[in-house]
Amino acid sequence: MKLIFNYFKTFNKVILSEKIPFIYSVVVPVCIFMFNNFENLVSSTWSVSQLLNQTVNYVGYIIVSVAINGVGMQLISFRESGFLKTYTMISGGNKKYGVIGLVLSEMLFGYLSVFIFGFVIGLFYLKNLLLILTFYTISYLFAGIPVFLLAILLGTLPVKINTISTVANIGLFGMGWLSILRNDTHSILGEIVYGLNPIDYVSQVLLTINQAFRNAASVASYQILAVLILLIIFGGIGIGSISKVRLNSLNMRN
Repeated sequence: MKLIFNYFKTFNKVILSEKIPFIYSVVVPVCIFMFNNFENLVSSTWSVSQLLNQTVNYVGYIIVSVAINGVGMQLISFRESGFLKTYTMISGGNKKYGVIGLVLSEMLFGYLSVFIFGFVIGLFYLKNLLLILTFYTISYLFAGIPVFLLAILLGTLPVKINTISTVANIGLFGMGWLSILRNDTHSILGEIVYGLNPIDYVSQVLLTINQAFRNAASVASYQILAVLILLIIFGGIGIGSISKVRLNSLNMRN
């Protein structure tokens, strides 16, 4: 536990020293959302529930982008630079401490990104600001943890950082596009299939919790079951991937 905490602190310092991740994970989504919806925000056209529903794909993008770039890409970068093997040696040959420390630090950054997004949006609904921030905090626990664990899977792939970085970020926008366009299937199987897209999974979690906030009795059983099954799938894949994260660089002789 002490080793994990030490890695957690170290990675936090690295994250806080970088400005670009903050821009693409916070500034860009906030600016795009406000640009597209400024009139509705200023005039308070939406109810709080409608506002939250409008943000689900933006929050999905924030969480998944931080998970992919902060966990998946970083694991590959550490591997290619030799840092991951060094961290493992420092940890007595056990790679899980460094991996878990990285995941926890990126989860904190992801939460702060979502919190800031919610705070800025909530300024237009000051009377409901606390409710909005509470909603995003609760939603993050169910949406964020499985997605960040799933991102560990990227560290098991025998690929170079330049190749996977391009593919992953193109895929990120593709996932967002699919999540925006698709309709409710009204079936557990359909929601699970769509929810294998991590951004869609996050949106499902937020929509389900938002509906529960309004009227818990109105939440369909297929929505709850789909979210729980996807949570187990993502979490299981992520936990199983920790021991399979590759240590040897594809570019360097180890």
